[in-house]
Amino acid sequence: MSDRSRILLGSARAVTGLMIVAASATAVLLLTSVSLPSVARAPEPVVVDTTQNTTRTLVCSGAFSVLGADTERPGAAIPTGAPAVTVAGAAAETSALTRAEGGDGLPTVVSAPNAEPLAAAQVQAVGTESLRGVTASACAEPLNEQWLIGGASSLGISTTLSLGNPGTVPATVQLSVYDENGPVDAVQSAGVLVAAGSEQTVSLNGYAPDRERLAVRVVSTGAPVTASLGVGQSSGIEPFAVSSVTRQVEPQTQLVIPGVANRSDHEHGPSDSGEGDEFPVIVRALAPGTEPGTASVRAVDGKGRSTDLGVIELTPNTVGELSVAVWPEGATALIIESDVPVIGSALGSVTLRSLHDYAWFTPAPATAANAPIAAPVVSGGQLILVNTGDEDAAVTIRAASGKGKDITAKVAAGSGVTVKAPADAVLTSTEPLHAGVRYLNGGDLAGYPVLAPDPRDGELTVYTR
Repeated sequence: MSDRSRILLGSARAVTGLMIVAASATAVLLLTSVSLPSVARAPEPVVVDTTQNTTRTLVCSGAFSVLGADTERPGAAIPTGAPAVTVAGAAAETSALTRAEGGDGLPTVVSAPNAEPLAAAQVQAVGTESLRGVTASACAEPLNEQWLIGGASSLGISTTLSLGNPGTVPATVQLSVYDENGPVDAVQSAGVLVAAGSEQTVSLNGYAPDRERLAVRVVSTGAPVTASLGVGQSSGIEPFAVSSVTRQVEPQTQLVIPGVANRSDHEHGPSDSGEGDEFPVIVRALAPGTEPGTASVRAVDGKGRSTDLGVIELTPNTVGELSVAVWPEGATALIIESDVPVIGSALGSVTLRSLHDYAWFTPAPATAANAPIAAPVVSGGQLILVNTGDEDAAVTIRAASGKGKDITAKVAAGSGVTVKAPADAVLTSTEPLHAGVRYLNGGDLAGYPVLAPDPRDGELTVYTR
């Protein structure tokens, strides 16, 4: 090829390259200036059930612990007697927690697949030189945070806190104590170490002595724990009453407390609330946080009648109290409605001749509609169902064992009724309900809420792209 041919070929290639570059630049310019059609697709939400192949574990607090039972260690909580445990549902596994003081009536641990209805409760008759009465409490799931309200540490009253750790690692538990004047000095509140597979019981009289009202926030790290209170009271040298207090998960603006009762065979007369019941019903509430508020208290009965009982003015982080002069005849439940989230409880009592007892009743969570809910009924107990909704509820109750016929009941909107139920009851309702059990026999009174699992538990929403 001659030099002239090479020059002409090179020039042609250069011109071609320039044309390609120019065409590309023009295309880019057009693409940036012209709106092209686009496809917009929102992420698809998928609800995943995280409870598959998981186990639900419940811990019963075990024997009632008595302060002062060992004269050489007056601050030690000594377990006495043994409770009877009632289980509703099929427990796949049952075990016990250890405790430093040993004794009978070790805390019971029951577990079952999460998809199966399961609940348990315990009841115990307490009889010592200084205490008598009956206690009952719901067996609860371990949590990392929970609340308790009830009891006192004033003259003649002892209050203990029992912490159970069914896990395989130790739990460090921080206690925050509140009384009628606000938070107890942080120096008096300390961490409690609860070994794996054990229960630890401490005296709140030691943490907060000479308090008229007590509430406790329990926060654990390392492992979730269960928490319950034991309250004992004597009058001089005479036994007066005992009670257990079941925990609450979180503050709420509405609390429903089934089973509250107040009975006496003595004549009505002067009381702390004026003319009225010999021992008035006491309602307590605590509003954690920084905002003050007002809580309205009312009672409901089986016919849907509602009776306003009064209000509690809430100072933040302070245990407020209402004394009810006369408990309405036939009332079966108490409802607290507040403009700020609260925890709460109610103290009912019974007097028969020389015998007296009381019980701290605590709120029951709402059950899910159309879902089977296990509701254990201890021997001698009555099942109370409360419907705070606007629609009547149709309820079916069966025995988890499959024995006997199904029981049907209607719970009218705004009412709280007593229904017949087997010990291992499983209930299904067309509307959300609040359920509890009351034990009232002669001069003995006790009660506990049915701790239905949170219907939101086990659901995780995943957004796919």
